[in-house]
Amino acid sequence: MTDQEPPKKRTGLLGLLLDAFDVPPVVRVGTTLVKVDWIYMHEGRAVIELEAEDMAVAVEQLVLDSKTAAKARMATSGDEPS
Repeated sequence: MTDQEPPKKRTGLLGLLLDAFDVPPVVRVGTTLVKVDWIYMHEGRAVIELEAEDMAVAVEQLVLDSKTAAKARMATSGDEPS
């Protein structure tokens, strides 16, 4: 016998995904992959809750990407003759 506990199984839709694919599901937010923390049913819809720390990183990256894109648009529009 070993002292290790058997791996904990998650229930619900997230547990089903973990059982089926044996890897944690993620979603793409912009260019960042964010881990799924929980999936549950609400008013006939599957609600996906994302890990807060990963989501904070993804939002920060989206803001930086938006700022960079805005600067690029301003630089190219400033080059055009009036």
